[in-house]
Amino acid sequence: MEKMRWNEAWPYRRQPSVITLGFFDGLHRGHRRLVEETSRLAQECGAETVMMSFEPHPTHVLAEKHPVPLIYGLPEKEWVVGETGKIDHLVIMRFEPELMDMEPEQFVAKILVENFHAAGVVIGSNFRFGRQNRGNAERMLELCRIHGMRCSVVSEVQDEGLRISSSRIRRLLREGRMEEAGRLLGRPYFMLGTVEKGRGLGSRALVPTVNLLLNEERQYPAPGVYVTRTFTKDGAYESVSNIGHNPTVGEGISLRCETYLMAFDENLYGRDVRIEFYKHLRPEKKFESMEALRLQQQTDIQNAREYFAEEKE
Repeated sequence: MEKMRWNEAWPYRRQPSVITLGFFDGLHRGHRRLVEETSRLAQECGAETVMMSFEPHPTHVLAEKHPVPLIYGLPEKEWVVGETGKIDHLVIMRFEPELMDMEPEQFVAKILVENFHAAGVVIGSNFRFGRQNRGNAERMLELCRIHGMRCSVVSEVQDEGLRISSSRIRRLLREGRMEEAGRLLGRPYFMLGTVEKGRGLGSRALVPTVNLLLNEERQYPAPGVYVTRTFTKDGAYESVSNIGHNPTVGEGISLRCETYLMAFDENLYGRDVRIEFYKHLRPEKKFESMEALRLQQQTDIQNAREYFAEEKE
């Protein structure tokens, strides 16, 4: 898969494409239905597949909107798109005034037809586009007919009678409900990061951990301790992770994910890792002493070991 940022000077390839459009935060099961349909339609059209996404999220640009905390950053989005194996090109468009002010007709003619030689378009039934969201699924179908393109409108995907949506998954993450969030995502929630050097307290008084600094604007799982698995370039390791500000150690500590890897004692500073989250064990709390925290950590590790033992049965 190739990732690229679009601008007017970028010469897209001459071969036709089938494009799916949206922000795709989380790339949940509803989004995956769009990916599947894009792949199917591209095979019929003899075209390459394109996922067109936007940056930043529209609510981070429009003054009247409250900025939405994102499930995934761009690196995580790119990773999941690549994992599907069905998208040839991930195209990131800058969500800016010029794009916001395009009429639906102009967006289709200039972007989809002129720049991407679209043979087909795949959208969700609630997709809106163009100036003041004037374009909807019905209008896209009409414009595609005018330009001789195929258009597929995919119905919403439901879970337990409710629509699967990024906002629903954000709520589950805020509540630490990882099993449900993973079910809607279609895979375990995860984060990517580069291991930072911590304060060294873990190696001296507590269990040693690897540390990832977190972006306060993202929607992470609720502060607390989780059963996780950590992936490095060398393999996968059972682990237990704490998300929060580590109140027992001191004040003013930035939001971070501290992870203890079982059966692993190498130095990971500066290395890239992926951490998958499976189950919430307990909320974050401030302990009366470092010794009390250390004892709780041992309990957390044992609980995580029991989780993985049951998983293998």
